[in-house]
Order: sequence, then structure tokens, then C-alpha cells
Amino acid sequence: MLFKIFLVLIIVLTNISKAQAYKNQALPFSDQTITAVAESNKWQKLIKIEQNSLLKNSEFAVHSQSFYFSNIKTLTAKSELINTLKALLADKAYITPDENPQCRFPARYIWLKTQFDLSQIQTVTCEKFLKWSKLPNSKSLSLIFATGYLGNPASYYGHTLLKLNSDKKTTLDLLETSVNFGANVPEDEDPITYIIKGVIGGYDANFTHSKFYYHTQNYLENELRDLWEYQLNLDKDDYQFLVAHIWELIGQNFTYYFFDKNCVFRMYELFELIDDIKLPSIKAPWVIPQEAARAINSATYKNLPLVKKTIYIPSRQANFYSKYWQLNKLLKSSVKAIVLDIEQLKLLNNSKMQNEDKLKVLSVLLDYYQYLLAIDNETKLENEGNYGKILAYRYQLPIGKAQFYENVPISPHNSRPSSYIQAAVLHNRKLGNGYTFKLRPAYYDQLDAESGHVKNGVLKMAELDLEYLSDKLSIRQFSIFEVLSVKSQASGLPQDDYDAWRLYLGLKKQEDNCLNCTDFTFQGSKGWAVPLNNFTTLGAYFGGAFVENYQDRGRVYASSHFTLNQIINDNWNFMIDIEARKYLENEQISLFNYRFETRYKYIVNQNYFDFRLALSEHETQLSLGYYW
Repeated sequence: MLFKIFLVLIIVLTNISKAQAYKNQALPFSDQTITAVAESNKWQKLIKIEQNSLLKNSEFAVHSQSFYFSNIKTLTAKSELINTLKALLADKAYITPDENPQCRFPARYIWLKTQFDLSQIQTVTCEKFLKWSKLPNSKSLSLIFATGYLGNPASYYGHTLLKLNSDKKTTLDLLETSVNFGANVPEDEDPITYIIKGVIGGYDANFTHSKFYYHTQNYLENELRDLWEYQLNLDKDDYQFLVAHIWELIGQNFTYYFFDKNCVFRMYELFELIDDIKLPSIKAPWVIPQEAARAINSATYKNLPLVKKTIYIPSRQANFYSKYWQLNKLLKSSVKAIVLDIEQLKLLNNSKMQNEDKLKVLSVLLDYYQYLLAIDNETKLENEGNYGKILAYRYQLPIGKAQFYENVPISPHNSRPSSYIQAAVLHNRKLGNGYTFKLRPAYYDQLDAESGHVKNGVLKMAELDLEYLSDKLSIRQFSIFEVLSVKSQASGLPQDDYDAWRLYLGLKKQEDNCLNCTDFTFQGSKGWAVPLNNFTTLGAYFGGAFVENYQDRGRVYASSHFTLNQIINDNWNFMIDIEARKYLENEQISLFNYRFETRYKYIVNQNYFDFRLALSEHETQLSLGYYW
């Protein structure tokens, strides 16, 4: 033991001496060459220099001292290059090879060898890096897109992560290494604090790694979010270089910003490191995961598509819904009877049901109970028992598989862009003709909730709706946020009911037939959204709002809404919303509102447009919208 301590001390003292000696030694490269390399885009991307558009200067995105050889307080691209070269060239012994600069920063080392003559450096075997990356067995990289989840504000817009693919294929590649980028948020952080700090950059964020099954468990099983995998087409050298750079970033501290420098931004900028990848730019002041999926799918690599394969990975809930809605009424009633009383499995014996239909019923029941096991711990033992009984009954039937068609939704990269502008002509039966203009930075309403969104749901932030009416310009509505969460495919079986809820915060006109009557409004409601089939959903909501006291109506009202969402075809749908409202501080005032709106979308040269016609008690509106 004493001998080991003595040996370590000798190594440390020797290294200090050698490092001090080399620190004062000039590099064997010209200052002109060093300056040119330091100013190159590739080097500045490797050390995470980025432009600040507001301050019109450059800054370092990583604020961990461990990411740099230079003092972070006096850091420059040139000083970091000089110190990196000195560290690589230093004749220094390390306690473990993994502390060597080649192992700490393998991507820097790979690239600097193409810019300088570093042939005198002996290559080190980096065991930790090789074990983590599984090189040379890992062969390719996938971008994973997780669809949006309205149960958590941090996940409203979806999420992206990376997966390193080896040549050993298993189911869903569950043991592969995955890479995630996310904010370090305390577990007990409240939503308001989270939003504020997320917007102003109040959190640190890191790249982290884990086995892929951790994310499939979280997304597919717990949050019931679908995954889309985009397998990328990269050759060996570029793949290994990109993986080496990811290794350098693991655990380093970035500042997290909810709208722009978020998980999507950091994942997307990794691909900018490869010269042969031609990426569309994401120029909006906000960066949304779906836009990264769209951009990656349209990118090229060496004049070929960057994405070589797209794979849909449905959640536990999506599997259950896909099968359930393919059953006819008789089979659905059999499923319901068995769920309500597991002893009704005997119905399958007594009925004249074909064996194929029995297999379908049992397959749906197995998926149903697996779904319940994912969402409900309180009745876990009961659900496990029922699942076991159904599985035992299934083993009594002949070998075979229930035949369901594969229900693959439109992939996120093929859906419309996330932002929306709209111009409309307006006729108000009291106030005359006018115009409206709407800007929605993100994301969707009940008529344009497509792939990656919650069908028939709403998710808006900072939507501004202006009107020019009676020679006056005013705000019709400004949504700070609006969320409508529905289960548009719910079965109605126990623990899979039709619960829906809605929240709104912002400015809103209280009536269509008034000018300058936009009040600050906080509105909430709870109810049900019942899917009659894949095309028709009925909703009923009850709630109320706190508003400014417009025309002495009062500051509080109760309301009820009844809605119908109808899909006519892939391009055409409509909705009806009927509202009854009662102001609680003024017994004389009750309101009845209705709104009918239909939307027809069309695509011209990959540009997405829609026509909308809206009718209400006092207004008719015809609009043209463009998605960007």
C-alpha cells in the first residue's frame, strides 16, 4: 500500500515538472498556422463557440472548466488550441490512460491530426471510451423523436435523443447506448418556477447517457408516448468522429433555454460538425423537436439522403388502441364484459365465435392489462391476476396469431411545419366588415393537430390574433398559453375513461359584437371527450373563468361547452363548439355562444396552406393560413 502511494507521488511530481517545462516550450508549428486553425469553423464547433445574435459577439456554450485546458475566465479559441496541442505533445505519464488528452477529447485529437503533424505522439488505447461507444462494434446512429405529452409542460412539444446502434440486433435494441440532453431540474420544482427559469436560462443542462431501455420504459410505458427512430447514413470515419465528440460533451455544463438552446438545438448542432451533412437551417427564435425531425429527414449526406430508414415504435397505449378500434361491436362488447367480470371468459367457450375472433379479443385484453399495469399501481395485483388468467386461457387455444393491420400514423417529418400565420376577411353583423391577422409561433389547435400532436387537442403559446374593425385596430386574443388535453382514442373501459381538461391564460374578447372589450382571462374546464369512431369525437366540458370586469358583468362566470370534432377526409375536417355562460356576480346576464369552423388543407411544392371558414353568432370569417 505504501509503495503504491509512493509511486503515485513520484508520477505526480514528475508530471508537474514535465508539464511546467513544456508549458514554457514553443510549439513546433508556426503562429500563422495556429491562428488559421483556431479561427476555423470546425475548431470553434469542437470547443463550442457560438455567436450571440443579441450582443453580436461570440461566447462559449460550455461553462465547465473540465472542458478546457485554458482558464475559463480568460478563454479564447487560440489559447485553447495552443494548450490542447501542448497537452497532447507533453511527455507526461498518467495514472490511468483514460486521463490522457487523447481519451478525454478524442474528437479534438482525431481532427487536429489532420491539421498538424502529430506523428510523434504515441496513440493511447482509451478503454473507457471504447467500452462506452462499443467501437468498433457500433455501426450507426439514430435520432429518436418522442411525441408530445400534455402531462408535463417540459414535454408538451416532444423530445429528441440519440441512439448508438451496434451490429448485435435485439428487440428494439434495448441495450444500446442512448444519449440525452436535458435541464437539471429539482424534483420538487413547481411549474411556474420551471417555466420562468427555463425561459431566462436559470438551469444548467448536460448530455447524459444510459441504456435505451431506460427511455423506452419512460416514454412507451410510463408516459405512453410514441417513438420515431430515424436511422442515419454515416460512413465509419464520420460516425466515429461524431461519437467521439459526444463523449467529450458527456457531463459538461450548458445553460438551458426552453425556447431555443434546448434538447433539440444541442442535438441538431452535433450534425453540423460533419462537413458532408447538408442541413436545412432552423432560423426561428424557437426550436421545436418536430422541426428537427423534418430537417433531418430532408438533409443530405454525400449527395444521398441522411436518413436511410424510419421506424415507428408505438407506445403500450397506442398498441392497445390500434387493436381495440379494429374490433367490431360484438367483439368490443365481449372485451367489455370480460373486463367487468373476468369470469366472463367462459363466454368465449359458449359462443359461436370463430377462433380468429377469439384470438383478437384475447390479444386486445392482453394489451389492455399491460397498459393498465403501466399506468395504475393501486390495482397492480388485481390487474396482474387478470392478465395471468387471460394468458392461461390463451394457451388453451390452438397456435395462431390474431390478424390486425398495422396502424402506422403519418411520421412527424411528413406533417406540417409548427408555426402558423393567418389572414382573414371578417363580417360582423353589428360592426361591419373588417380584417384579422393571426400569428401562432407554435403549435396546434383542434383542427390542425396532426402527427406528433394530441389529436383533437390544443397546445398554443403566445398566439396573437388582431382585428381591424370599424377603423380601429385591436387585440381579439393573445394566448399566453392554451392547453386542451383529450384522449381521442379512449376505449371507455375501466381506467381508460374519456377525461379531458382545458386551461387558458391570456387576453380574450368576451363577446364578438364589441370593440375594445378584450379582457385578461384565466379559464379552466374539466369534462369528457368521447370518440364514437376514428373520425367523430363528442365533448362536454364544465368550468368557468376569472376575467376583468368588462361592462360591469362581473369578474367570474361559469360555463359549459359541448363540442363535435368531425374528420371528413385527410384534408378536410370541422368542429362545432356550443357554450352556455352565466356571470355569477350579475344574475341578469347569461350568454349563449356557438362557433362552427371548418378547415381544408392543401400542399403546394411542400408548402402547407389551409382555408378556414368560421361562423359564430355575430361573425362570419374566411381565412387563408400558411405554415412555416
